[in-house]
Amino acid sequence: MIPQMKLVILYCFIASLFILNLEANPDSDYEKYGTAMFTSVTGNSSTFKNNTINQSIALHDSITIDSESSLTTGASDYVFFKLSNNSVFGLLENTQFKIQSFKQESFQEKDIRLDREPSKSYYICELSEGTIAVKSNALSPLSTFEIHLPDSQLELHSALCVISYRYNILHIALYEGNISLKTNDSITYINAPSYYVIDAHSLNNSIDNFDAKLSEAPTRWNSFKDYIVIENNRVIFFPDTTSSQSAAKPKLISSNDFFNQRFTRPRSFQSLEEKE
Repeated sequence: MIPQMKLVILYCFIASLFILNLEANPDSDYEKYGTAMFTSVTGNSSTFKNNTINQSIALHDSITIDSESSLTTGASDYVFFKLSNNSVFGLLENTQFKIQSFKQESFQEKDIRLDREPSKSYYICELSEGTIAVKSNALSPLSTFEIHLPDSQLELHSALCVISYRYNILHIALYEGNISLKTNDSITYINAPSYYVIDAHSLNNSIDNFDAKLSEAPTRWNSFKDYIVIENNRVIFFPDTTSSQSAAKPKLISSNDFFNQRFTRPRSFQSLEEKE
């Protein structure tokens, strides 16, 4: 019996190490890296930096997120990019943003859609300071999608929102979907439509926030909300079968409703009178 007991203990020990290893490396199941494509760039001081790249962001750049990557915008900069899990981000002026990890399972062409992700993914990012617009299309229940803030974290499944963190105050204008706001002690569920405002002191001490009507959010945020929906429809990701590193490759496309527009035909031109 004693040898059998030792064997059981040994198996339990090995199993516990395996579980701890999975918890320490939650992205270990994702075999490839995700990709980002920059669809709109305004200004000239936006930068992208990781272990191998340190460059200004240029329009239509496509970058594989193979290591922790930081993005920053200046006083007059706006940067919009789409990820290969079909989520879209817009960085407004004076924003410090970091993609801590982005990994993704391979997928097939039959899984390509604009309204949901093509395969499960692991995505963790961090907003240190600034304002971002986010559209997270329907994610797999097996996926991880988190936005970390200095004193809390946000979990999104399918949401359309603008998030601002400046001077230790968090602002969330949630137009669609829902968000889980997590601290060490509590979870707050924010449902659309909502304008949620709370400072770091209130957040850390579980004090009720200022929950206002969405109409009280900054007016200009509405334009960023509308713009990010357009950006979502401008890029489609295909499986990257030629790379052992990246899961997907992007392609620019026309917006879905472009050919639904009313075009006046025939065109008419004003005739110019000859002048003497």
